[in-house]
Amino acid sequence: ADVFGPPGRKKLIFFIDDINMPTPDKYGTQESIALLRMHFDYGFWYDRIKMTLKEIVNIQFLSAMNPKAGAFNILDRLQWHYG
Repeated sequence: ADVFGPPGRKKLIFFIDDINMPTPDKYGTQESIALLRMHFDYGFWYDRIKMTLKEIVNIQFLSAMNPKAGAFNILDRLQWHYG
């Protein structure tokens, strides 16, 4: 697997604003949220061209929700990771 992350002992923090904005589809999934959940659950993403894993290390996610728009909640499957 290819390993990606900040150099040395540094950490990278992703800030995700308005995490509650994607509307669930008829199956109850949100495609952008599903991509985040894949990393939360497994710690990697797939390279669809090379058919290999891309492991992402030394990162954290910080998220905010918009209190005036969107779904006003997030799916339990994602919220569990922020507990």
